[in-house]
This record gives sequence, structure tokens and C-alpha cells, in this order.
Amino acid sequence: MREVRPSSAALGLFAALAAACSQITSETELRTTVRPDARPLAQQTRVVAVAVEARWSQRGPSLEVELRELRSCQTVAHLAARQEERIVRKPDAMIYFEYGLAAVALGVSALAFARPELFAAEAAYDAERMQYVRDPKTGRRVGGVFTAVGVGLLTAGIVDSVRARDRVRVSDTVALREGPVKPCDPPSGPASGRAVELVLGDRVLGSNADAEGRVRFTLPAENEMSLETDSSPRALAATLRVGFAGTLPISLVAPYAHTADAPHTGTAQSGAQ
Repeated sequence: MREVRPSSAALGLFAALAAACSQITSETELRTTVRPDARPLAQQTRVVAVAVEARWSQRGPSLEVELRELRSCQTVAHLAARQEERIVRKPDAMIYFEYGLAAVALGVSALAFARPELFAAEAAYDAERMQYVRDPKTGRRVGGVFTAVGVGLLTAGIVDSVRARDRVRVSDTVALREGPVKPCDPPSGPASGRAVELVLGDRVLGSNADAEGRVRFTLPAENEMSLETDSSPRALAATLRVGFAGTLPISLVAPYAHTADAPHTGTAQSGAQ
């Protein structure tokens, strides 16, 4: 039998050890528990949606728009709770490879110590003993090397097994319990200070709402708008741009003279934002 070199065996098994390092993947699970009889530590009311309502009145070439905010609110209760943070860790299949290599290495080590002559060089003739004998030193060295490698692989497997254990952390926290969405108290108020644009054909008129949410426009002269000369009243489409509320379609009346005695009024409302 050829002699097994301990350095070559150790090198091969250490390379296997490096390739057998197990990768640990982890994910965190959070669970918050509130006692059913827990009393609110604090309560707050917040605005969760705002819609804009535009009421306009046209009298001749003068257009007055009143903007109001329609607010929806929600009550949020702060409750004492316990938060459980569970870190779930999962090793890949390499951890079984570590234990398998450790078993192989320790098995070879046990065999080397039990039968060291199997790992020795070819038998040599001993003249004093008048027989062929094998030197057991090489077998014992191989056994020592494989024992060290086996222990290293087993240690790596145990360390990876400990790293792969789940962990749970419990801490005190505050949970939020949201109530139903309902109109605020008061449910509406003037949309003051908003920038407003009136789009009429290819003309754009801009202004700002006052403290009461009112804004006034002077409509362009009819001859500037290239309107038809027909004297019968007809609807004139226009659009109000009110900040984040988007566009609100409104209708005006032309010729303007038909609104001199009785103003033309209307209402438009944006979606909740």
C-alpha cells in the first residue's frame, strides 16, 4: 500500500471545510399584542382626507368663487402593548455536509489509530525479528491529522447549529388603534390662501383666495373671447384649478348680460385627497 501523507490529507479536508461553511438566512417577524381591556394612554384626532367645494356666482363679467374645505377625521388611540420580535434563521444544506465530513474524518482517525499499519509504507524486513514489519508512526500521524480536521468540522457544524437557532425579543411598545373615518368637527371651513386659476378657453386667470376662501375674477371681454354674436343665452365651459385638489369643471353663461339681473350660480366638488 502506498504511504498516505498527512499533509495531503489535511489539505484536502481543510479545503472541504472551507467549502462546507453553511450560509444562514434570517427573516424578522413582528407581532404586537394589545390587552383587550387596555385603556388608551392618549388620543388624537387627525385629518385624513380633504375635499374642496367651489360655489360660484356669475353676475355679468364678474365671477365670485367661494372655496370650502370638507374635512374627514379619524380618532387614533395610543395603547400600551407588547412587541414580540422573532428572528427566524434557516441554515442551508451545507450544515449537513459539515456533520457528514466530520463523521468521515473521525472515522478515518479511529481506523488510523486502531490499525496504523494500514497507513504505513510498504513492509520492510526486520533482521532482528526476522520478519516483514510496517512502521505505525505514519498511521498515528494520519490519525492525529484526521482527528484535528474532524474536530474542526464538528465544531463548525455545532457553531452553525447555534447560529441557526431562532431568537425572540420582547419589548414594551405603543400600538395605534384607528377609529372610523367621519366628518370633522366642524366638518368644513374656508379654503383660505389657496392659489386658484380660472381656465376659460385659451385664457388663464390667476388669483388667491382670501381669509374667507373667496376669490374674484373679471371675465375677459366677449369680443376678446371670439364668442358668437347670437344674443340667446348659452353655457360656456370653464375650469377651476385649486392647488392639489385638481380641476373643477364649472359653467358660465354667455352673453354676460343675461346674468346682470339674476346671477348664474353653481357648485362643484373635488374628490377627497
